[in-house]
Amino acid sequence: MPISDIDASAIGIPFSNDNEEHQHMTTDPSLPLHGSCECSACSFEVHTSPKARFRCHCLICQAFNGKPFADVVAVRAKGVVLKNAGNISFKKYRPPPNFNRGVCRTCGKPVVEVAGFGPFKMIFIPASNFEPEARLPPVRMDIFYHRRVLDMPGSLPKYSGYYPSLLAVGKMIMSRL
Repeated sequence: MPISDIDASAIGIPFSNDNEEHQHMTTDPSLPLHGSCECSACSFEVHTSPKARFRCHCLICQAFNGKPFADVVAVRAKGVVLKNAGNISFKKYRPPPNFNRGVCRTCGKPVVEVAGFGPFKMIFIPASNFEPEARLPPVRMDIFYHRRVLDMPGSLPKYSGYYPSLLAVGKMIMSRL
C-alpha cells in the first residue's frame, strides 16, 4: 500500500507537453531512446546512454510491476524527458530511502521510478516500455534474489539480501557515471 502521493512536478525531472519538442544534441546515433506505458498516454525520451540493466525480485517490484520481477534500465534523470508527466501518478511504497514509483493514470501500468538526488538522481524504466527493447544493454544481474518467485537460468550474478543487493546495483551504476 502506498504511503504517499507525490505531484509529478515535485520529482524534478524535465518534462514536456505533447506539443513541445525536446531539442538535445547527442553524438550517439542510437539516441534518443523512446518509449511509453502500455497505452502510450505517458511517453518519454532518453537522451543519455543507459547506466545499468538488472532484474529486481523484491516484493515491492513484484507488486508494482504485476510480474515475478522488474526488468529495469537505469538512466541519469537529467537525460530523460517525460511527456505528459501530469498523467503519471507518483507514489512511495515505503519510507526513504526508496523510489518514487510512477504509474500511468490511464492504464495503471508502470512508467518510471525515480531515486536519488542532485547529480545522483536516477530513473529506472521497465525494459518493456522501450521501443525497441533490442537497443537496450543486456541484463547484468539479479537482485533481491531471495524473494524470487521464478528461478532465473544462466550464469548472471544473483544477489540475495537487502544490503548486498543495493551495494551491487549501486556499484554497477556508479562505475558507469
